[in-house]
Amino acid sequence: MTRIRALVAAVAGLLIAPAVPLLTAAHPAVASDNGQSVRPAMGWSSWSFVRRQPTEAKIKAQADALVASGLNDHGFVHVNLDDFWQKCDDNGFTVDSYGRWSVDTAKFPGGIKALADYVHSKGLKFGFYVTPGIAKNAVTKNTPIEGTSYHAKDIADTSKTEKNYNCKNMYAIDYGKPGAQEFVNSWARQFASWGVDYLKIDGVGSQDIPDVQAWDKALRATGRPINFALSNNLSLSDAPTWRKLANSWRTQGDVECYCGPDPNGSGYPLTDWSHVSARFNTAASWQPYAGPGGWNDLDSLEIGNGDQVGLTADQRRSHFTLWAMAASPLLLGTDLTHLDPVDKAMLTNDRLIGVDQDGVAAKRIVNSEGRQVWSKQESDGQYVVALFNTNTSGSATVSVKWSQVGFTGSGDVTDLWSGSHKGLIADTYSATLRPGETRLIRVKPADRAKQAAASPGMAVAPYEYLGWGSPPDPTSVMAATGVKWFTLAFILSDGTCNPKWDGSRPLTGGTDQSKINAIRAAGGDVMVSVGGWSGAKLGEKCSSASALAAAYQKVITAYKLRAIDVDIENTEWSNATVRQRVVDALKTVKAGNPGLKTVITFGTTTGGPDSTGVDMIKRAANSGLANDVWCIMPFDFGGGTTNMGTLTTQAMEGLKSRVKSAYGYDDAIAYSHIGLSSMNGRTDDSGERVRTADFKTMLAYAQQHHIGRLTYWSVNRDRACGSGTDGDSCSGVTQQPYDYLKVFTQYTG
Repeated sequence: MTRIRALVAAVAGLLIAPAVPLLTAAHPAVASDNGQSVRPAMGWSSWSFVRRQPTEAKIKAQADALVASGLNDHGFVHVNLDDFWQKCDDNGFTVDSYGRWSVDTAKFPGGIKALADYVHSKGLKFGFYVTPGIAKNAVTKNTPIEGTSYHAKDIADTSKTEKNYNCKNMYAIDYGKPGAQEFVNSWARQFASWGVDYLKIDGVGSQDIPDVQAWDKALRATGRPINFALSNNLSLSDAPTWRKLANSWRTQGDVECYCGPDPNGSGYPLTDWSHVSARFNTAASWQPYAGPGGWNDLDSLEIGNGDQVGLTADQRRSHFTLWAMAASPLLLGTDLTHLDPVDKAMLTNDRLIGVDQDGVAAKRIVNSEGRQVWSKQESDGQYVVALFNTNTSGSATVSVKWSQVGFTGSGDVTDLWSGSHKGLIADTYSATLRPGETRLIRVKPADRAKQAAASPGMAVAPYEYLGWGSPPDPTSVMAATGVKWFTLAFILSDGTCNPKWDGSRPLTGGTDQSKINAIRAAGGDVMVSVGGWSGAKLGEKCSSASALAAAYQKVITAYKLRAIDVDIENTEWSNATVRQRVVDALKTVKAGNPGLKTVITFGTTTGGPDSTGVDMIKRAANSGLANDVWCIMPFDFGGGTTNMGTLTTQAMEGLKSRVKSAYGYDDAIAYSHIGLSSMNGRTDDSGERVRTADFKTMLAYAQQHHIGRLTYWSVNRDRACGSGTDGDSCSGVTQQPYDYLKVFTQYTG
């Protein structure tokens, strides 16, 4: 028997974590397709605290502290070296033999590559800094452009200068001249060879769109995944352009106040409330442009060093809450070697991080005399709501009606800063807040649990494999059993990041499409399953989350799917990088296909998900994936047992507990987000049998708890064997055709 179904993980329609909501919203511009920043970047940047005196030792110390503090375990993984790494003379930047900025070796004696290697050795990512244009010294010396016959004077427009905050003396580049793109390409290649994972291009304005286009093209050409960030105070009128070309863009000037006692206003305080609170209006204006692949950057997060940063504890929580609600990159600007314990607790609050990492920018729905309310909706019908008192004096009562949020009646409220459950609150939520204080809640409409259960037709959707096992005609199965939905398997890689049936049959125009058309003509519908045990997997063949999302999208678009199943098994399942890639890709397709249901299917033990399954669920919750159904395959337990109904319900209880814990659901919501995919008759373990009586036990469990999925592998096998014992085309037990399916079609949701 071919072990197609063991240890499977199908993509379940994702629901949101208590602090990890996902709102699907149309974006006015296409996001960058460079495969980077599916979620907002998280890490540390040198500018706020280190500022003009970065050194190799200082950057290494911050990288060490990021790991020693455990912040990296909560997603803070970027270590970004900002400005002032370069060497200057009286004419501006000194340059190398190809006209590119020289490294100040007094500050970085080992060079940038050695520093990047050190950062990478800590399991972190290295970020770097540049501005548009070409240095005056390169033009004066007329340095050659690497790999070409052109020189600096051939591409420089000396009638125009570019903004630069350090050595100044940068000329504009004329991109109409041969060699211009090649110069930027050579610089990007150099950065890639040094190990740069994140590049900030600063001093960008509307006039620099050609530079941004050139850098986008150059970074892609390196072949190295590089997160591309723009800075600062960019024009809202160009937002569609920034979104198409980059992964983030600074929506305002610096958050730093430059009011410290040291030269150039450095030192503590790093900022003040006026610089933070000014972000509320810009976050509201830029809200429509944020989404997977591109984010509104509100600047550094000045949390970590207590009150000395220039903000009270209340103001720091409001600072974090606004950044999280806006889905801004979370790049710490503080000294990580002296973390304040109060601030560390803030920064390691995964509920807050989840709100940021859900990939949704909240809308402002109340704005009156310093009282503000922001809200975003989760794909499962839940909401995250933030209330603020932005005033600097006087407490204020901030209120919001549930009708303003998007529903009526009562809501079940959880405080996300404290994690405390507040219970049912009718009609209106109010909080009396100190000046600068915030309240962040997750609210579930009271009837959410009832709404959450999948429709019975979609919930049952038995697997049928059209590629082998003498597949029965789906419309005949519909007529014999009353089933309406099917899960058709499997979509695989054709050897590249391109989806095909079994890795060989085309998506459209073939027999598979004709079967789908016939099912729909008979009043039914399908979800498609990607993966399985055998064959080349898209999760492995697609090199990035964005590429995998594009492959999933081809399948969704081909059949106008309302649901997709990711059956993650074998080498896909055992690879943590691939599991994260699947999570991030599903987030993207969920965001781009409002209403799409996702199912993630995988193997299990008798006690529920094993350590890999637990990791998968936690990854999804922490990443903000609002998966609709987590579906286990409760068979191949290895014990030869026949009491499979009871063992299945035990495994389901284990799954429910894991999903409930990761997402913060109550029992009713957790049950609505779990499912099972059994195997009828003889399983891959020779002594193991799943009987129709076991299916009835599973049905009773499903009816009691209103689970999200009740299905099995497979329609091909739901019949007695003839003269042969081919396990792909018969059950291996005595039965009438579709005895197993007729049990599950009784499920009412």
